[in-house]
Amino acid sequence: KNKNKNSSTHHMSSFNILILLFCVLFVSINCQSNMPAPFTRQLYYTSPEMHGNDVIILQNLLVRSPYVKFFNATGSFDLTTQAAVEDFQSGNNLSNDGIFGPSSANRLLSLHSCDGYSDAGLPASHYGEQYLYKFSLQFFRNRSLETKGYLYDRNNTLIYQFIVRGHGHDSADSSQPWPSWSNSIGLNQFTSDGNTPTGLFETDLNSPEDDAQEYSPFPINRILGGFEGNGAFLMPAKNPIRSGILLHSGEWQPYGFDPDTDMPNSDGCVHTHLEMLYTIWKKLVGLGVIVRQNPGGVQPYPFQPQGIFSIEQVNCQ
Repeated sequence: KNKNKNSSTHHMSSFNILILLFCVLFVSINCQSNMPAPFTRQLYYTSPEMHGNDVIILQNLLVRSPYVKFFNATGSFDLTTQAAVEDFQSGNNLSNDGIFGPSSANRLLSLHSCDGYSDAGLPASHYGEQYLYKFSLQFFRNRSLETKGYLYDRNNTLIYQFIVRGHGHDSADSSQPWPSWSNSIGLNQFTSDGNTPTGLFETDLNSPEDDAQEYSPFPINRILGGFEGNGAFLMPAKNPIRSGILLHSGEWQPYGFDPDTDMPNSDGCVHTHLEMLYTIWKKLVGLGVIVRQNPGGVQPYPFQPQGIFSIEQVNCQ
């Protein structure tokens, strides 16, 4: 009789454990699905340590918090990172468990996505004798608002002004076919195909992309190695988190584009009008800039970049 009772208790105990494990798994999956882009998983200290681009982004944003002591981003969620998450959580009245979940992720992106980058107004030649030109752009948080871009020669003489738009995709899981013309805030700049990143970058003039309808039949400028602002960790010269960001146009009329209205959303690229891209190409060649053979997405970039590209966000300083 006691044996049967013990067996029944054992079965009940096993059942309760299964229910508990199911609940934990459910909560974990739910938390993962609620993580805002670019984060797709909760981050926390474990052995072996979690690592990846999401950890690099987390670490670079954490050190912008006044509650977090500066530490170097390593790409691994170590004990230093756990302590930084706890300090951020405590300072922002969040549960300081050291687990970077949805609440912490949303708060961090809300408070510290701005990099504070501002164009110092220095000429391209200040950054090196090899730089022959400089682009300077300002975007709003809502990248769907078209603004003006400026092209300067190596001595900071303005040689051309043009219209730009830097709106990326609307969501990380969007299956909407390109192009679209939405006026939303757009997907943040830390996410693949999101809004155009801010910061100071190198750039180079490349031969046209293969698809003239989407990219135009004219040479494009490829935005490369970032060294200030969000660009410094999103697009370093080696192992960039984001790449393939171009200044380009396209023969978009077959898609329904009206040149008198806003340009279509991009994948994080900078869009301009077709005739303006043509003029940029001609102006650059007139400065002695060489049209490099387009290497596509080859990493590392095989040429010495010839220009500087400055992108700042208004009211982000």
